Amino acid sequence: MTEERYGGEGRALGVSSPGIHAPGSRTPEVAASGYSASTIPAPGECHLWHVPVRERPDWLTLLDREERAGADRFAAGPAREVFVTSRAAQRLVGAHYLGLPPGGIVITRDCDHCETPTAIPHGRPCFAHGTPAPVDYSVSHTSEHLLIAVTGYGAVGVDIESGTSIRDVDGLARTAFTPGEQERFATLPASDRTRGFLTAWTRKEAAMKLTGLGLRASPRHLDVSGPLVSAGPVTGWPDAPVHLYDLPAPEGHAAALASNAPVTRVRTYELPEAAASGFIRRGFTPCLETTPR
Repeated sequence: MTEERYGGEGRALGVSSPGIHAPGSRTPEVAASGYSASTIPAPGECHLWHVPVRERPDWLTLLDREERAGADRFAAGPAREVFVTSRAAQRLVGAHYLGLPPGGIVITRDCDHCETPTAIPHGRPCFAHGTPAPVDYSVSHTSEHLLIAVTGYGAVGVDIESGTSIRDVDGLARTAFTPGEQERFATLPASDRTRGFLTAWTRKEAAMKLTGLGLRASPRHLDVSGPLVSAGPVTGWPDAPVHLYDLPAPEGHAAALASNAPVTRVRTYELPEAAASGFIRRGFTPCLETTPR
């Protein structure tokens, strides 16, 4: 699920999963590591922040006036918890890299593909600090988990999906898959098809979010079975390669990463539960390090 359409836990969550990948597609290997918290991701590195979605009343204080008004439009419940968690987590992560208090973080969502400004911003989220900002990021969530991917070089897209609400997986595949993907999907046993669909769909969403096109890039024209997106006739699709990686994800979920530069290491972190004012002075040790292959 994307953040407003565009916009793993702290343990080794990687499991081998069936999918529709062609030979050469990549999945991560798990390895141990340490981390210096003040460092922006190095070339080839992506930092992945995992945040469980739950009610945190103190996180509401991190939002600006417009965001708090947005939260107030939701009744108490899962949708409000997702909104507050997402907006506060983006500020906390921005504070970590930019050396500013969370309340001082400015986030824009301008669309690079719209000729005129729209009433509701719907572009890729961006920290409006520096030209360009020192880090690029992407955010995605389900009702239970939120992921924020951060890179210091190039652009990134991330997606996480839950399989709990999928019903007609064969129908979804016919709608969203290229002819070649449909052929590979048809060879999967019925018990593997939900996982196979999720794996492919998260790769498509991550790529669509990287470009900022969202569903204006028809998923039927994006073959994601290999290590690079093979795009059909999609207006505005970048000429540069879009790299794809599967990510470890919580049980019942699938997650994927897209980048316009090769990623050789993914380091996963957890945000602290308390939104303490000293957040940016704390060090963080990665819960999991993965090396895409």
